Order: sequence, then C-alpha cells, then structure tokens
Amino acid sequence: DMINLIPFALIGVFLIRGLGGFVEGYCIQWVGRKVIYDLRRQMFDRMVRLSTGYYDKHTTSELVSKLIFDVEQVAQASTTAIRIFFHDLFLCIALLGWLSYLSWKLTLVFVAITPVIAFLVRKLSRRFRYTSTRIQDTMGDITHVARESFQGHQVIKAFNGFGREQRRFDKVNRNNRRFALRKAIVSSASVPAIMMVAGIAVSIIIFLALGGAGGEMVSPGTFVSYLGTVMLLLSPIKRLAKVNEIIQTGVAAATSVFRVLDLEEEDKGGDLKADRLQGRIEFNDVNFTYAGESEPVLRSLDLSIQPGQTVALVGASGSGKSTIASLLLGFYPCTDGRILLDGEPIGAYSTASLRENIALVTQSNFLFDGTIAENIAYGDAEVDQARLREACDTAQVSRFADAFPEGIETAVGEQGSRLSGGQKQRVVIARALYKDAPIMILDEATSALDNKSEQRVRDAIEALSGTRTIVVIAHRLSTVVNADCIHVIDAGRIVESGSHAELSARGGAYQQLLNQQ
Repeated sequence: DMINLIPFALIGVFLIRGLGGFVEGYCIQWVGRKVIYDLRRQMFDRMVRLSTGYYDKHTTSELVSKLIFDVEQVAQASTTAIRIFFHDLFLCIALLGWLSYLSWKLTLVFVAITPVIAFLVRKLSRRFRYTSTRIQDTMGDITHVARESFQGHQVIKAFNGFGREQRRFDKVNRNNRRFALRKAIVSSASVPAIMMVAGIAVSIIIFLALGGAGGEMVSPGTFVSYLGTVMLLLSPIKRLAKVNEIIQTGVAAATSVFRVLDLEEEDKGGDLKADRLQGRIEFNDVNFTYAGESEPVLRSLDLSIQPGQTVALVGASGSGKSTIASLLLGFYPCTDGRILLDGEPIGAYSTASLRENIALVTQSNFLFDGTIAENIAYGDAEVDQARLREACDTAQVSRFADAFPEGIETAVGEQGSRLSGGQKQRVVIARALYKDAPIMILDEATSALDNKSEQRVRDAIEALSGTRTIVVIAHRLSTVVNADCIHVIDAGRIVESGSHAELSARGGAYQQLLNQQ
C-alpha cells in the first residue's frame, strides 16, 4: 500500500515545493520593489527640497545616479542577499549542531578556524565596501558626461567635438572598469580563500578521525555521517562567502542613500503668511558671499522699491544683479544686512508664502517635458482657462501656438527642444504672467526675442506697471528706458540711480553702458 502511495506523495511534495518556490520568489521581489519604491520616493522628496547651495556643489547627474543605481544596490542586498544569508546561516548552525552531536571533539576543529574565517570576512568586507563606493562614484561620472554630451549634441557636431567627448567618456568609463575589476579580484579570491581554510579543517578532521594523531576517536558509521555532513556544510559556507559581496555593495549604497536622506531640507522660513503682498522691497546694507568664495558678490547694498514701481537693474555680467533676485526669492539666506518685504524681514515669511507672491522669469528659460499649457500653468492644480488664454495672448505665445495642430496642448519636448529660443522665452514669460503675483522679476526676459516681439511683450509688461512691482534685470538697455528708476550696479554696489533721461544726461556709468551698446 505504501509503495502505491509513494508516487502520488512525491507529486504532492513537488507540487507544494513548486508553490512554495513561486510564493517565495514573488514575495521577495515584492519586498525588493517596495524597498526601491519607498527609497526613491523619499529620496526624490528630499532632493527637490534641498537648498540651492547644495545644487551649486553637486551635479544633477550625481543625484540621478544615487536615485537610480544606488537604490537598486540597496534593494538587492535587502532582499535576495538577506534571504540567502539567513537561509544558509541557519543551515550552517543546524549542521554544526549535528556535527557536535556526532563528535564534539572533531567539531572543535571548526570552532578553531572560526576566527580565521571571521578575519578574512572582515578584510574582504572592507575591500568590497570601498570598491563598491568607488564604482557608485564612477557611475555618477558616466551619467554626467553622457548627459552633457547628449544635451550638447548640436555643439559637438558644430565644433567637431566627437573626439574630445569620446576621450572624456573613455576616461570615466575606464575608471569604472578599473574599480569593477578590483572588486572582481576581491570577489574571485574571497570564496577560494575561505574554502581553502575550510578544506584544511576538513583534512585535519579526516586525519584525526582515521587515528593519524589522536587515535580512533569515532566509529566508522559516525565517521561516514560526520564526513557527509561536513560536505553538506561546505556549500552554504561557499554561498555565504559569495553573498557577502552583495551585502557589502548594498551597505556602501545604503550609506550613500541615507546620507542624502539625512540632509537638511531648505529652510522653510518663518511663520508669517501673506495672501498678497503690496510689493514694497528694501535692501538695507546687504552683503553676500557665495559659499566657498572669498570675494563678496554684494557689498553694503541699499535698495528701495515702492509698490507698483518698475525698477531696472543694469550693469556688467557678474556685478550681482541676479544675486539680488535669488536673495529676494530666498534661494540663499541673507546673513549680513536686512531684506524687508512690506516692512517685514524676509526671513519672517514662510518660504512657500514668500514665493507665492513672486513670479520669476529666469535667464535659462527652462521648460518641463510637457505641453505648452502645462508649462504656463505650472504649479496650479486647477487651471484657469481664461487666465491661461490671457497670458498666452499677452506674451505672444498664441501667435505661434495657434499654428500647431494641437495648439497650446502641443508637447514642447525635453527642456523645450521642439521650440525655438524665442518661443521658449515667450512661454516662460507667459508662465510668470499667469501666476499673477504682486512682484515680478524679469531676468533677461526678452533677450531671445526679435525686435517686434520684444516691443509687444515690453508694451504688455509696461501695461501692468502700477498694478504690481516689477524688477527688470537686463543687459540690453533698450528694454529698460521706460522704467521708473534704473539702478546701475558695479561690483555689488549701486553706483548710479535715476530715470533713463537723468542718467543719460549725467554722463556717468550708465552713459558708458549706452555708448558700449
């Protein structure tokens, strides 16, 4: 009867084993992907909230590499490697327990080699961790070089820079290969070294068991069982030695990941909230130096702007004009002097409330990979279609968007690659107009526009004068001639102030800028 049942019982055993293997494989993958999802979500949430100063010191490619490559290493170590580690660790403990039961004297040999194996594992772990860290760094370098090359493909083609970019990529690729091979050397040597120590222990056990030194210590039956268990023990030892590489790689990656998660977020500012500011701006004796720089960018700067006033900041490149805008938006903390908004220190406002009251047009004309409408209404959960259309008309976006089959729902591509420079600039201006903030900062807002489009946009912006405070940062003086007040900045100081007519008649620094243009 048992013989007849055994084939069916075996089918049941393999069925249960197969189902168990499926459940185990799926569950471990579920855990791994959940680890990746949670870590990436937390890292991204922290990264986008880091200070502007942090982004000044680290490349975006480095951060992307941490978000993608390092997290994958952590997940692998926290799932597959941990499963193998505990499975084989318990198996080793069970087998050692059986060996002790068979002959505790022979098992002392294994106990004696434990410190040697522990020493080898410790040394190997350090090497694994070091080389893994260096591999992660070189992955960031590869991402950085590749990203720059792909984004600058037109410059590479125009200046025949293929050789230079290939050399740059070969350099970082070679570094990555070098550290990967160093890790491979340690990985290839780790298992044979540990197995060699274990093999020596097995040889000693056989020698002692056969009476070579300690006489006949075990019976033949016990010896066969003991030796068979030792052979079974070698496989989990080998896997444990191999999995240590994955665990140490994950530890190195986890160090990188949690270093990002432990970074301080950008200062959230004070508790004061303003629904809509009037737009009075004051800089009182403000000095500012960028981190890591020795020379200050702003020196004892005093500036006063009244609500509804249009003020222009002009001067040579590097004189500090854009820094004034960055300080006003709270991108950098004001550590020396005072910046007041409507009579309150800028630090008293919450950062979110402060920026809700300021619309910014940057020099970079950055667009997200989405539609024209999504870029203009960026940050608005519920789009006001009437305000969107008005912003498009005012910024002259409608003139080119209406020619597209999909209109303002046309996709702009990565960083607005499907639009011309002038078209991107008009979309950015429309984004600032759509925000309808009481303070508007225009940093070289019309530099990429043709004369006719520039005049139209300028007329539209001037029509807003009196209803909001407008700060215009410009090199082209033709864009600021109608400003209520023009401040000439040189080496971080205001050297001249007045209207276009007053400064032109004065024959000073402003007149020199006019002559140069």
